Amino acid sequence: MLIRNFVDFKKFASQNSQLKRCVIRVDFNLPSDVVDLSRVYAVKDTILAVIELGLDVVLISHYKRPIPEDVVNEKFSLKNVVNDVSEALGRVVYFEKTSIFDLSPESITSPITLMENLRFYEGETKNDAEFGKRLSEFGDVYINDAFSVSHRSHASVCAITEYLPSFAGISMQREIEELSKVTSNISRPFMAIVGGSKVSSKIEVLKQISQTADYLVIAGAMANTFLTAQGYNLKNSMIESEQIQTAAEILEKSRAQILLPVDFLAAVNIRENGKNYQLTDIPDGFSCFDIGNTSISRVTQIIEKSRTLLWNGALGAFEFSNFNTSSKVITKCIVEHVKASELVSIVGGGETVASIGEYKNDMTFVSTAGGAFLEFVAGYELPGIKALCDCWVKQQPLN
Repeated sequence: MLIRNFVDFKKFASQNSQLKRCVIRVDFNLPSDVVDLSRVYAVKDTILAVIELGLDVVLISHYKRPIPEDVVNEKFSLKNVVNDVSEALGRVVYFEKTSIFDLSPESITSPITLMENLRFYEGETKNDAEFGKRLSEFGDVYINDAFSVSHRSHASVCAITEYLPSFAGISMQREIEELSKVTSNISRPFMAIVGGSKVSSKIEVLKQISQTADYLVIAGAMANTFLTAQGYNLKNSMIESEQIQTAAEILEKSRAQILLPVDFLAAVNIRENGKNYQLTDIPDGFSCFDIGNTSISRVTQIIEKSRTLLWNGALGAFEFSNFNTSSKVITKCIVEHVKASELVSIVGGGETVASIGEYKNDMTFVSTAGGAFLEFVAGYELPGIKALCDCWVKQQPLN
């Protein structure tokens, strides 16, 4: 893949002593309900390494999904995260609230400056060339270290690369390298666990993985739709009726051995303690909230003989202690084999990372991305990566 990485950036910086400032695209769209600074720590190495090279840094990011009228609503301001970012980086980060159209690039003097929410500007999501050009005026070189937004054709991801020498950051490069382990030169047997609530949000990745994996475990509420396609009655469980035919087609065409749950923890409602029922014995009025003991055992047996594992999507309603058994048991099984150097585990998606809790540092690699993770694994060309590849081709090769 013709993409300039951080090694290339350091070489470029050493050959161009006139460089003063670097614009870095980060993803500081941090959750407001929990303290999770994973996305800040992911880009920390890049930011500090750029500073050590003697360049100042301008950080650009989006935050939530504001509409134009929200520009005066502090709920959508990146000011909300600047203190957390400073703490995580161990450096003072100056927050610049002034509109980039009213701000002189020369007025920025702080070593690290965080600009206001990119989505306050209409040109961002439209990948507007003029907006990309304006962003480029705040630096002499550009780094994209936000893999998680690189599936978006936005100005801060794509258009800006037309105006500045552009490189992939350390975190971006790591994401590409690690995710490539489940898309090419795969160490087999290759096992994939795909969970979550909706088939509709993961159709393409399911189609792709069903052709490349040796084993495909389908869990979470989406398993209900697949089981319905096989003729089972899941009673009051969540089912996507409009996706039953799609599920049937995936089952029919899959090259992977697909494992669906054979038993569940089910209850009348999610607040009650569930009981273990076989697939054909779920009582009327009950809903399935986690996979059962036999299903868990089948999954761990496959983990034990696999060499590569991809996991995206929750196995059950892990947020509730009465339905997080599968998440805990399967996570511990994966970690055991990773620590024994018997398994490479790639985990991605917000709810998946949340479900493994304290064990996320024990996985081989945990992606900070959601949509970009799924699209990359499904084989899509990500606009942000393509922009960096095109930039590599257009610019003069490094000596």
